[in-house]
Amino acid sequence: MYLVADSRQPSRYIRELCEIAGDDIRFETTEGTALRQCPTCLVGQIVEKRNRDGSVFCGCSQFPDCSRTERVPPRPAPRLRRKR
Repeated sequence: MYLVADSRQPSRYIRELCEIAGDDIRFETTEGTALRQCPTCLVGQIVEKRNRDGSVFCGCSQFPDCSRTERVPPRPAPRLRRKR
């Protein structure tokens, strides 16, 4: 079963389901990639965000209650091929 919810302000229903599920709950993106739990607050998930200047970083979904931030892991540059 899948539920789509806002992780910043989950409804009472979602919070109750999380309590019932305990450790058997998994948060993931709409693409199916698992989200990492925030090691600081243990409530939010680490998600990709953008600064005002457009730069990308990872931060806790519970901001401003939790201000955990991390650098975005480097992605390998795509290899370009020259046309012959």
